[in-house]
Amino acid sequence: MPRYQLLLTFLVLILFGTLALRMPGSIPEGLELGWIDALFTSTSAVCVTGLTVVDTGGNFSLGGEIIILILIQAGGLGMLTISNWLLVALSGSRISLSDRFLLEETHGFNERIEPTGLLRRIIRFTVLSEGLGALVLFLRFIADYPFSKALWLAVFHSVAAFCNAGFSLFPDNLMAYRDDWVINLTIIILIVLGGIGFMVCSDVVLAVNSVLRRRSKRWRMAWRRITLHTKVTLITTGILILAGALLVILFESQNLLKETPIHQRLLPALFLSVTSRTAGFNTLDTGQLTNVTLLMTVLLMFIGASPGSTGGGMKTTTLAILIAFFRSRMLNRPRTEILARSVPESLVAKAVVTWAAFVALLLIGVAGLEYFEFGFASHGVSSGSFLDLLFEVTSALGTVGLSVGITPSLEPGSRLVLIVIMFLGRVGPLAVAASFIGQRRVLRYTLPEERIMVG
Repeated sequence: MPRYQLLLTFLVLILFGTLALRMPGSIPEGLELGWIDALFTSTSAVCVTGLTVVDTGGNFSLGGEIIILILIQAGGLGMLTISNWLLVALSGSRISLSDRFLLEETHGFNERIEPTGLLRRIIRFTVLSEGLGALVLFLRFIADYPFSKALWLAVFHSVAAFCNAGFSLFPDNLMAYRDDWVINLTIIILIVLGGIGFMVCSDVVLAVNSVLRRRSKRWRMAWRRITLHTKVTLITTGILILAGALLVILFESQNLLKETPIHQRLLPALFLSVTSRTAGFNTLDTGQLTNVTLLMTVLLMFIGASPGSTGGGMKTTTLAILIAFFRSRMLNRPRTEILARSVPESLVAKAVVTWAAFVALLLIGVAGLEYFEFGFASHGVSSGSFLDLLFEVTSALGTVGLSVGITPSLEPGSRLVLIVIMFLGRVGPLAVAASFIGQRRVLRYTLPEERIMVG
C-alpha cells in the first residue's frame, strides 16, 4: 500500500466534499457559499470536528445535508475501515508487520480477532450503534416533527454523535433539548461508544460473554480478562466524565445553572463534560460559560477521546501514560507502572512526543489566529481575545466542534489556519504511522552518555 495512503485519502475526500457543497443542489436558491466556507465545512465534516462558519440546517438544502452526513461517516469511520479492508484484501491472509501496525493504529488490535473479521465487526458495530441511536431519537422527534423530518433529524444526529462530530441541523445545536433526558442520554451513549473505540467495546463484550457462558456471577473474572488498554481507557474516560461534570456544576452554579434547580443541574453538566472530549454538541451556550469553565473545557478538548475511535485529541491513554510516568519517577521506580503492569519505554516516549506535538500545534495555531485577526497591533487592541482564540484552536485540533461563537466572524486567513489545524489534528498521527513507523531502521549502537544539569 502507498506510504501516504491515509493522508491522500483524506485530502481527496475533503476536495470532493468542497466541490460537492459548491454544487447548486447543495445550497438553497438565493444563498451563496464561498470556496473557503465550502472548504472549511468539508474539512470540518471529514475531520469529524463540527466547527461551522454557516448554519448547517439553514444554509444547506437536503442534498447539502446528505453530502455533509456522508463526509462525516466517511471521515469518522468509513475511510479508515475501507482503507484497512483494502489493505487486508490486497495483502491476503498474510499481513506485514508495518501493515499490522497501521491496522492497530487506526482501529486497535485484538489477538482474538483476525484482521478480516475485525473489519466486518467494526462495520456491524457501527451500523448497530447508529441504527439503535437513530431509532430512539426518531421515537422522540416524531412528537415534535412530521415523520420524514423526524426520521432525517434522527439519522443525522445519530451518525454525527457516534462519529463524534458536532454538526447539528438545529440553529442552536441541542440547546432546546437541554432538559430532555431521552435525547441527552442517547447522544451521550453514542458519543461514548464512538469515543472509546470498537476494540474496547469488543473486549468488554468478549469478557462478559465468557463469564455468562460459565453461568458465573464472578464479575471480577471479566475485569481480569480484559486487556490493559481497555482498563486504562475505561477508567480514564470515567474519571474525566465524572470530574468534568462535577466541575461544571461547581463553576456554573452562579452563572448558567444559577436559575436551574439543583436536581436538574446534573444532566447539562454531564452532557458538556462528555461532549467536550471531541463530540462538539452543546446544550449550554458555550459563549456564556465562565472563564474557568472554558479553561476546563479546553483541557478536556485537548485530551480528547481514545485511540482507535472516531474521536480526536491527544487521547485518554496518552494522558494515563504521562501521569503514570510522572508517578513512577516520583516514587523512584525504574519502569513506568500502571495498574500493576509495566509500560514499555517506547510507549512512554510516544506519549511524550504526542503531547509535545499537540502543544506545538496548539501554540502555532493560536499564533496564526492572533496574526490574521490583529496583525501587529498592540496587546491593548487584542486584549480579552486570547481565551476565545485558544478555545477555537483547541476545538479544531481536538476535532471537537465547540465554539464560543467567533468562528463565522473570523478572517479568511484564520479560517485557513483552522482548516489546517483540523486536518492535522485528525490525520496527523495516522499519517505518521502510515508513513514512518516500520520504515525506520533500528540502530544497533548507542552514543556515549554524559550528564546535563536539569531544573
